[in-house]
Formats: sequence, structure tokens, C-alpha cells
Amino acid sequence: MTSMVAGSSLLVELLSGPRPAEWDSLREAAEARLEGRDLPTTQAEDWKYTDLKALAALTFGPAPEGTIDLAPLLLSEMVGTRQVFVNGHHAPHASCASAVPAGVRFLPMSTASEACHALGSVKNGATPVLFEDLNSARFQDGAVILVPKHLKVALPLHLLFVTRTDTPCAVFPRLLVVLEAGAELELVEEHHGQGTYLSCPVVEIRLAEGAILRHERVQRESPEAFHIGTLKAEVGRNAQYHSRTLSFGARFSRQHPWVHLAEGAEGTLDGLALLEGTQVADTHSFMHHAEPNAASHQLHKCIVDGRARAIFNGQVRVAPGAQGTDAKQQSRNLLLSEAARVDTKPQLEIYADDVKCSHGATVGQLDPEELFYLQSRGLDADDARNLLTYGFAADVLQRIPVASLRRALRRLVMARTQAGSLGDLA
Repeated sequence: MTSMVAGSSLLVELLSGPRPAEWDSLREAAEARLEGRDLPTTQAEDWKYTDLKALAALTFGPAPEGTIDLAPLLLSEMVGTRQVFVNGHHAPHASCASAVPAGVRFLPMSTASEACHALGSVKNGATPVLFEDLNSARFQDGAVILVPKHLKVALPLHLLFVTRTDTPCAVFPRLLVVLEAGAELELVEEHHGQGTYLSCPVVEIRLAEGAILRHERVQRESPEAFHIGTLKAEVGRNAQYHSRTLSFGARFSRQHPWVHLAEGAEGTLDGLALLEGTQVADTHSFMHHAEPNAASHQLHKCIVDGRARAIFNGQVRVAPGAQGTDAKQQSRNLLLSEAARVDTKPQLEIYADDVKCSHGATVGQLDPEELFYLQSRGLDADDARNLLTYGFAADVLQRIPVASLRRALRRLVMARTQAGSLGDLA
């Protein structure tokens, strides 16, 4: 690739690693868009609350292949429906798809010829963010899920993207999900890690008419990691896409979910972030009501302690002619220290007149009256505080349909709240 503008050494480093030969057209288009671009700064409107100087100061090399102890990460319902990627490479020794029903394609991209023409086909109508193009230019492998017409997959599928490194490296997880008409699937996508690294996942989802996808996304990266992800979903006529993003790890994390709703479609983008220390978690979502009679719901919650910072910028766009739209958006935030900070900006952009659209945002501390009430019933101050903090997160967790995942995340949240602070990220 030709050289970039001065000051973009990070991009030069990331683009100098190995380049597999597959998907050349996708890679070449991404590299063309990257030429002359640098990391975004706080002068850009979409990045004004997120400073990437710490990321730019590091040098990242290619991620080596590795192995992991999988036992602590297993979920009981998904022993035979699991694909694992370690440092961006498929890990066949840790993967097991023996319980995946016949007809479902659930395999690494490197063995899926179907992915060659489909990757990059889900568009969001805008120039891809720089980190999406980095993924397209340098991903090593990824997962493909193809579910045929009218097949309802009984067991959830489990995707584990794990990074283990002693030196800074960059990984580019990739996921393509295609559900044909009337298909139904539950998917758990998890990101774990140890060490200092940059993870830039890209998820593309295409749902045909009447398809239903329930998608749990769990980010538990290393406390030294940077996680910048892109999700693009095209939800067909009368189809449903329900996503929940749970962010517990990473020094800095940012999510870019974009959902396009056709006529009669439903979309959900829920989120929960638990932050402490100097963590930063940023979500920039876009829900596009492109056609009539679609419904969407967004509930984004943040619990922020220490000197951590949460950012939420959620945009709902109702296109001309998208009558009968029903869109709701809520940003709710809990501050546990005086130094914690939240910047929230829910947005509605409406070009139709027969719609029901609402949005709201709250930022506050624990209610002194509720604390007093619990203490008057025998709880000490710390227990009262911890109980209310857990209760703030519980309504998001209780909606997770996979029981073992729900239990594991409840234990995580309880451990971090019962410690009197949000506790250790490990």
C-alpha cells in the first residue's frame, strides 16, 4: 500500500503485516479508502469525547498464533456449537460444532467459499469508519454462519474471540451471519483477552424476510486493550434483530452498531457498560427506519465509577415514507463517584409524520432515600449501595435467554458491586 500522511505510524504498522490472498477486491477497496487517512482526533464531531492519543502512542505488530485454556470460558448449553479464534486465527483444537444441525453452515471463513462474494455486501450508506477498513484490509480469518430457510436452530451458537499476547499486537475478528427467510437463531459472541492489544471486530448481518436473530455480545477484553468494533445489520421485511452488548473490559472500547429496518421489521439495540478507574466506553449507534411500520427499541445503561467515562450517541433516522414507525430510545446512567463522567446524546431525525418516536436520557447518583430505606431495614451502607447498583443492571441481564451466560454475567456484576467498587476486571 502507498504511504499514509505524516503522523499515521499506527496505520503503517498495522498494514505492514501478513496479507492472505483471499478477498482481494474487498482488501484493495479498503486500502484505497485508507490512503491519506489518519486516526480521528477530538476535532471530529463523532470523536470529540474520545481521545486516541494513548492508542497512537503504541506500536502494534501482527498477532501470533496461540493456544488457550478454554475451560473457564465454556458455556454449558453450547459445548457442541462452538467456534474459537485465538489471536485472529481459527483454533480447531478448541472448537466443536458436533451439535450444529444439518444444513447450518458454521465454520471459519478460510474454509467457506460462500463468504468470498458476501463479505462487505452489507452497506451503511456512509464511508466506513477507519477501523472497519483496517479490519477489511488485514483480517486473517473469521466465522461464517448461514442458516437455511425456515430452520429454527434449537441450541445457541457460541463464538469466542480470544487474544493472548506478551507484546502489543492487533487482531481483526470478522463475522458474517446470513439467515434465510423464516430462519431463527440465538448467537453468543464473546471477546476475551490478556495483555496489550488492539481488537477491531467487524460483524455483518443479513436477515431475510421473517428471520429472527437474537445476538448477545460480551466484551471482556484485557484492562490494557483497545476494542473498536463495527456491526452492520440489514433486517428484512417482518424480520427481527435483537442485540444486547455488554461491556466490562478494555482500557478503551467503542461500538458502532448500525441497523437498517425494512417494512414491518423489528430491531433492538440494548447495552450495559460497567466502568471503573480510567476506562472509557463509547457507543455510537444508528437505527435506520427505511420503510413503513418498523419498530425499534434502544436501552443503554452505564455504571461509571472512579475517573471513568461513558459516551452514548444514539441516532434514530425515520426516512421519508416510513409511516407507522414506532421508535423508542433511552440512555440511563449511574455515577458512583464525583470524578466519573457521562456524555449522552440521543437523537431523532424524522422525515415522516405518522410516527411514534421518543427518546430520553438520565444521569444521576444513587437515590439517598432508597439508600436510607435499605439501611433502615438492616443493611449497612456498603450493602445498600451494592444492592442498588446491582439492581440498576439487573433488568438488562435478566433478558439474556442463555441461562449459563446469564448466570455467569450476574456473578460477574455481583462480584464487582459487592466489592464496594466495580472491582477487578480480570
